[in-house]
Amino acid sequence: MPTLTQRQTEGFEKNGFFFPVEALTESEAAELRDTVLQHLADCRRLGGARAALAFGPKVHLLARWAHRLVRHPALLEIAESMLGPDILVWATQIFVKEPGGATDLAWHQDALTYDLDSDGRLAAFRVWLALTPTSVENGTLRFAAGTHRDGIRTHRRTSGLKGMMRGDEAAFDESEFERHDVVLRPGQCSLHNMLVVHGSGLNRTDETRVAFAIDYLAPSVRPSRGQDSALLVQGEDTHGHFVLEQAPQDDLGDEALALCSDAVRMRMVRLQAAEEERKKSGALTHG
Repeated sequence: MPTLTQRQTEGFEKNGFFFPVEALTESEAAELRDTVLQHLADCRRLGGARAALAFGPKVHLLARWAHRLVRHPALLEIAESMLGPDILVWATQIFVKEPGGATDLAWHQDALTYDLDSDGRLAAFRVWLALTPTSVENGTLRFAAGTHRDGIRTHRRTSGLKGMMRGDEAAFDESEFERHDVVLRPGQCSLHNMLVVHGSGLNRTDETRVAFAIDYLAPSVRPSRGQDSALLVQGEDTHGHFVLEQAPQDDLGDEALALCSDAVRMRMVRLQAAEEERKKSGALTHG
């Protein structure tokens, strides 16, 4: 069973991440990979808002397969091991790296842009689920161990090859920290603290790399400002910090699209205000 051992939770606390963790079977992962790629193809065909929201940040509100996935018993056991019996899902995202891709993802911290507060104990983490094999060669995730202990760092906006965005880059000396490349089989996942510095490389292989990310929260987490939403997937929410989301009744239909669009709009209004504040404070620069 995927309930985490003491060694795994201690590793997470020490380094800010842990992998590999067994989650799905390889056959489940293969089926889900095909579902994800079909979902993306359908969204491209339909265009408009569906295409814009296809990769996230709330795929679980756009498609029933994603809503079922975040409630998968193995993933809920992992989340309960980390957070306790009451569990929310804040975000879900698809990560695809095509063969010969021209961009990597700069070293960064998720917490910079999430603008979430907690009471100090671990109350939020990300599951990064491999749906294809992940390797250094295909641009897998990489972590800088222990970087979660120093709070949120200053970041700057950077560009990669051909001017494509690499994202927000954290200011830190990579040589001072151990680098860990996330090598996984399909169905395995990594877990990471939202403060740990991480990034990813270029896909230099001939195969598409596919992963699915889920942000699990304890209900004690709260938005730093404004209103936001989350899906209650286990237990109860006695805090009321988030507007509770409803399950989609169809896949990519008008009702699902409306639910997803409203939730994403609520989130983006809040996060855009937070970004403007970071720019004013100097926590985010351009370079």
